[in-house]
Amino acid sequence: MIKSFLAFLGGEPGEEKPMLLLLGMGFFMGIFLATYQIGSETLFLDILGEPYLDVAFFSAGGAGIISTVLFVYLQKRVNYSSLVVVNLFLIFAFMAVMRAAFEWTSYDGSEGGFQILPFIMFVMIGPITAITLLGFWGIFGRVFDLRASKRIIGGIDTGALTATIIAFFSIPFITQLPFIDSTYDLLFVSAISSFGVLFFTIWIIRDFNVNKATKVEKGDVKPVEVNFFDLIKDPYLRLLSLFLIFSMGASVFVDYTFYSATEIMYPDEQELTNFLSFFSGTVMIMSFLIQSFVNDIIIGRFGLKVALMTMPLILILFTIGGIVAGHIFGYQVKTEEFILFFMFTACAKAFTASLKDALENPAFKLFFLPIDIKIRFDIQTRIEGVVNELATLLAGAAQIALGLLVFFELIHFSYLILGLAGMVVYLSGKLFSQYKVTLQKTLTEQKKALKGEGVRNEQNTINVIRSEVSSKNSDRVISGLRIFEKLEPIQFEFTLLDLLNSRMSKVREYAYKKLDEYLVFEALDIIRKDIKTEGDEAVLKAATACVKNLEAAEAYELNDISIRQLVRSTEAKDRIKGARLLVKSNEDKFLPYLSELLRDINPRVRIAAMTTAGKIRRPEIWPNLVENLHLATYGNSAMSALTHSGEAAFHAIDTSFYKTGQYKATMLRIVQLLGRIGGKSAIDLLWKKIDFPDKKIVSEILLSLSYIGFAARDFQAARIKIAIESEIGDIAWNIKAVLDIPEENEIDMMIRDAFREEDKQNYENIFMLLSMIYDPQNVTLVRENIQDGTTDSITFAVEMLDIFVEEELKPKLLPVMDELKVDDRLAKLQNYYPPEDFESYYDLLLQIINRDYNRVNRYTKALAFYRISNMTGVEVSDDLIANLFNPDHLLLETAAYTIYKLDQSAYHLHTKRLKSGVKKELDKAIVPPVFQGEGEDYHQKLLLIERVLLLKEVPEFKRVSGELITYIAEELDEIRLNEGTTLVDAGESGNTPVYIVVEGNVDVYQNDVLIDQKSRGGLVGHELILDTNKFEYTALTRNRCTLLVLRKEELLDLMSKHIEIIEAYLNILNRVEFEEEEVEIADILLSV
Repeated sequence: MIKSFLAFLGGEPGEEKPMLLLLGMGFFMGIFLATYQIGSETLFLDILGEPYLDVAFFSAGGAGIISTVLFVYLQKRVNYSSLVVVNLFLIFAFMAVMRAAFEWTSYDGSEGGFQILPFIMFVMIGPITAITLLGFWGIFGRVFDLRASKRIIGGIDTGALTATIIAFFSIPFITQLPFIDSTYDLLFVSAISSFGVLFFTIWIIRDFNVNKATKVEKGDVKPVEVNFFDLIKDPYLRLLSLFLIFSMGASVFVDYTFYSATEIMYPDEQELTNFLSFFSGTVMIMSFLIQSFVNDIIIGRFGLKVALMTMPLILILFTIGGIVAGHIFGYQVKTEEFILFFMFTACAKAFTASLKDALENPAFKLFFLPIDIKIRFDIQTRIEGVVNELATLLAGAAQIALGLLVFFELIHFSYLILGLAGMVVYLSGKLFSQYKVTLQKTLTEQKKALKGEGVRNEQNTINVIRSEVSSKNSDRVISGLRIFEKLEPIQFEFTLLDLLNSRMSKVREYAYKKLDEYLVFEALDIIRKDIKTEGDEAVLKAATACVKNLEAAEAYELNDISIRQLVRSTEAKDRIKGARLLVKSNEDKFLPYLSELLRDINPRVRIAAMTTAGKIRRPEIWPNLVENLHLATYGNSAMSALTHSGEAAFHAIDTSFYKTGQYKATMLRIVQLLGRIGGKSAIDLLWKKIDFPDKKIVSEILLSLSYIGFAARDFQAARIKIAIESEIGDIAWNIKAVLDIPEENEIDMMIRDAFREEDKQNYENIFMLLSMIYDPQNVTLVRENIQDGTTDSITFAVEMLDIFVEEELKPKLLPVMDELKVDDRLAKLQNYYPPEDFESYYDLLLQIINRDYNRVNRYTKALAFYRISNMTGVEVSDDLIANLFNPDHLLLETAAYTIYKLDQSAYHLHTKRLKSGVKKELDKAIVPPVFQGEGEDYHQKLLLIERVLLLKEVPEFKRVSGELITYIAEELDEIRLNEGTTLVDAGESGNTPVYIVVEGNVDVYQNDVLIDQKSRGGLVGHELILDTNKFEYTALTRNRCTLLVLRKEELLDLMSKHIEIIEAYLNILNRVEFEEEEVEIADILLSV
């Protein structure tokens, strides 16, 4: 039951203890604050009353300034846990001492005149409340991390608020208890409850490290500090301070008139106690209702300016009513008509207090967002703490001064309130205007801090490898180079030259050996220069051998006879040498030899020839290179050669894109090529393809444009906006779909995760597209603020978007970028993207299947098919039958399997319409054998969707999206091996395939010692990627095993196309383990 209650409040398993402790602390805090406030107000009004209100407010302001300044000072110099415990202990001691003082001083409330005890209690309401709340929310923010805080804060806040409301409404009943003889006996309840707060605080601090979040480590940058003169000098900070002074001043004068009128209305102490408790409880309820139902509407629909103006405008309304009623019916003596003046005064107090707490304060906090994060919290503490209390001090001083005027009466304070409220309205407009100016200024300053970064999309496969090569770990550098060698052989050579100056001897030695292997004699001068400063013996040995071989290559006489001997040799190493030496001459007579090598049956020879083709840049060779783009073994080398050829190759490349029957893989490579080469011509060629009917191609076109730093012109911007609106529509549809997906089994959860991955990609696309029509650095700043994940940073990001995004796009874009609840987000989007209603879960799954493949990826569709196959009482629909003719083999096979599971006869009936080869393949994959001999070892291979589900279990592929997993699954072969079969042998080439265990176990030995055991989902043979590297271990099947096999060529092909796969593989090589799942923008915004 307790777990269910905590789950209702937003808690998750493992968070029960801290939540219960904070709820206990909040419960006692609510009772403490309620009883202390009501007891203090009642005693003050009953004993001292209106004559001492001005002095009390003045003193309260002074006490508030001292306490807040002291808290700010100590917070930076004392452990937070010690500060909170000492504060709460002092508060408990104060409660106990005050209660004892009433007893020991023979206090008599009937004596009249000034009495110090009620005065002190009333003055300390503000400081004690502020310090108690600061301690409570400070501990909350340190116990839970950011994501948990956002999820739980509403429940904890509601719990504390509920306790306070209950306490307020319970006070009339508490005062009837036998041991409560006088109002000051409420201090006894306050003391007990304050001890409860202290007890739970100590418990929390003992079990949780609340100091870790704010502990300053050695080497940390000292926070920037500001002084109070900065609040005066800066126009924006000056406006913030003035607004708070006038707003708080108006509130204090409202309190003055309210307390004065209440004293007249309720002369009896018990009646006064009852009224104040019920009134305060009602204000708390109003505050809760405004915060829950009105706050978001006003801020979201009407903006921050209206949010600041709401309280003073309502205050003006009730104040005018009070002035009229006071002049007509009286305001000094309790009469039957006095109730009208009192009602207007009480309403002014109730709405002022509730609106200030629930609307003005949250809105006012947002005005600190444009301030530099380094000083923001210091300034916010000073303004909301010290300046706020200064306002109370000034209001109290003004009341004392006005009290000296003989003619100044209670009704005249209402006129002053009108003036103060009018100033708040005026300052709201001024502050909002300056807020926009400051926001723009902050945006400009943050752009300067980027130092030119963010102008273009730098997140591509080549840059990922370059980042790896820049590592300070030699093993990581060499791992990155091994992949670089396969993906970009020409750029690889330039990188080797750069690494000759590396501080790591292991890397330099590797670079010299590779330069020797690749016969990079063109850079001989550079190598000779670097070898002179080499001091490591092992490196020097490799360098000397390298120079010797390169000098021999440079001196090699290239002619028909010598090159023919190498090209026509039966030895692959001779043909490779011939291919590399052809760089020496660009004469026409040698082109036939290069063309011959480009058709060589040995992959290493052909790749060497492609590298040479890229270096000599002959147009005659380019069509041959384009023909190899779709091949996994040669595609990367062909890409490298064409990239090195530059813009001159554009005509040959672009013409091939439109070739009838062209491979989709070739089209994707051509688009990537244009993005890598870049330039105005590349942009023009890419933009001409923007309306291509395949979303995968279009997505790659947009990616390539982002790599170039494309800035859309007017007619192009219109097309980009349509694409943005389409992505927003997909997010809206996905949100609604996820709401209707149950959590009945594992596949349901996978479908929900699939939509999360879809939304992740949608957000990526939106930011990429925004960068094309707006300043890309502005978009980068928006993205970074959202990724920070705090409510403030997200709000700031939305405010920045509001500055530079066009009005027509804002109603659609801002709802998906803001931190909103699901229902609120859908409500804002429904005018543009009406949500679909699904009759049932089955209907939703059919909608997913039938949705345009450009809007839902193949992985999500395949899961929907697979989920239907597990349903009971479902008939084979036309939607399923239609997908038997789907050109996507994954969806075709999964649809056929689903039909077979639902109705075998329907499967056989409808598959007869397929081509015989297709049907035969489906039957082999889906239908069990009819005739199987006893003891016959028959193995039915996994379906594609089953391979996908298996790969999703592999820890190393955790961060690879489901859609990319489907592409990996298509490249896999499945084999079954007997016990004792060798998968990898020590000394074997690194080109050995990667094995993924489906069934059985694989033992890994090194020097005849068992070092590892692989079971379902385990990887074998993935550590090396080059055929020149050798394995140091042996892997044997322990029993009969079923394995999935991935060739290294296919793996490299996938890595070159998809950045997620190359990042995952680098993490495998570097043995990176992830304890926590990476938080994406979609997680931050759509988890609310």
